[in-house]
Amino acid sequence: PLYLRQDSCLLMDNFRLYPVDSSHNDRMLAILEHSPINANGLSLCFDKSPDIFRISELKYYDCMHLGFFSGAELKGFASVGFYDALVHGRNEKIFTFYNFYILPEARGNRLSELAMREFIAYAGERASFGLAMTPMGNHPAEFYINRKDQTWMPTARVVDNLVVKSIIFSFPRKNRSSYKVRNANLKDIPDMIRLLSYEHSKRDFGLVFETESFINNMKKRGVELSDYFVAEDRRGAVCGVCLAWDCNAFRRTRVMRVSPRFYPLLWGFRAMEKIFPMAPFPAHGESFRELTITDYAVEGRDPQIMNELLSEIYHRNRGGRFHFMNFDSCATDPIHKAASGIWCNNLVSHIAFTCLDPGRHNISIRLPYIDLAFL
Repeated sequence: PLYLRQDSCLLMDNFRLYPVDSSHNDRMLAILEHSPINANGLSLCFDKSPDIFRISELKYYDCMHLGFFSGAELKGFASVGFYDALVHGRNEKIFTFYNFYILPEARGNRLSELAMREFIAYAGERASFGLAMTPMGNHPAEFYINRKDQTWMPTARVVDNLVVKSIIFSFPRKNRSSYKVRNANLKDIPDMIRLLSYEHSKRDFGLVFETESFINNMKKRGVELSDYFVAEDRRGAVCGVCLAWDCNAFRRTRVMRVSPRFYPLLWGFRAMEKIFPMAPFPAHGESFRELTITDYAVEGRDPQIMNELLSEIYHRNRGGRFHFMNFDSCATDPIHKAASGIWCNNLVSHIAFTCLDPGRHNISIRLPYIDLAFL
């Protein structure tokens, strides 16, 4: 049962909020396709076919999925998910708002507010801290940040920005450092867990890494140990690790339309395709092929070691199979220097934070960790 269904129905007579599940999958994917974003003249769909619930299964231990119905017709949907993470070194329950998609004809009806009321009531019994990511310039989502005029809604504030660097496979690069980068093997797992545990212990919303759960999580996600890369120093000691994950099985960026505004960039890309071994720009309805860099940690948080990991992955995948790889962290993280000298595009989003415990709302947040693979 929904906590506020009666109140929600009174707010908007033409729409009702009801739970949605896998039986609504096809309709939800169709709504997603009709809710593209525009980036510099490029219309993109974040395609999550064939199963829009797959990310929820991989990331969260509990979820609530709500649909906006006009009569019997689903016009939009939204989700909240729960997971465990570290805040100030303590294991906490975190909730995240995601998958807010509403068809154009249903927008402007305060539907997102209806869902937010339900989600916050539901989260109040299950978690203390909440997160949401919203691209800069997404005014409907930004409307809820720093609001203090709603008794039902705790104040949300931006604690940092998330910077996603899309590194385009194009120009040749050479690795001239003293570090050796190779695929991981079973013997590396203790060092990988050590590095990842330390990295995440220093970040808010970091994850807990233990050997057994790490191996089980790889199996759940369909990841091979060889998908991980490790860096060794001159002594042969493992000093860095990261996962280069092909997430195209459950998440893709599909090109819906190219407007004249994007033509100069497209012409430049086409010209480069003739010079370098690049994947061809996707045709209408096709998707970019992407690698996602996640589960990364380096000794001393040294950007140079991270740069060597990125450079080796770049070198191995430059040849036309993938268009780019995505590497992210919060804007205040010096690790971004790892991408220095590499051609990339940046996508910036707000990291909005809230707390359902008034006594902890003003805590400082340090280097917030967001798992890019599941956005």
